[in-house]
Amino acid sequence: MPPATGQAAGYSRGVWSAARVLEEAGRRLGALPEGRGTVQALKAIIKDLERLPPSRERDGLLALAYLRLYRVERREEYLLRGYSYARTSRLEGPRLLAERILKEKR
Repeated sequence: MPPATGQAAGYSRGVWSAARVLEEAGRRLGALPEGRGTVQALKAIIKDLERLPPSRERDGLLALAYLRLYRVERREEYLLRGYSYARTSRLEGPRLLAERILKEKR
């Protein structure tokens, strides 16, 4: 199959670039230790993910990052964003985590 050219090549590069960002963000998120020292790293991951177009994977990773940020900083805004991204991702893991944190908060 010949390599993609023109617009197709740009689209292909964009898809692979997004996939690499998602993979790297997931790896970085999984490797972060718990605690206050992770705030800047979490914010950097969120910034990288928010540049990507919406997708289940992106929204699921954003949910996890915001929920972890909430656990460290206890800012309501982070919990609400995490819960919202968890719901839009329609992935069970992030949604269950968000619901558990909301129950603990009550």
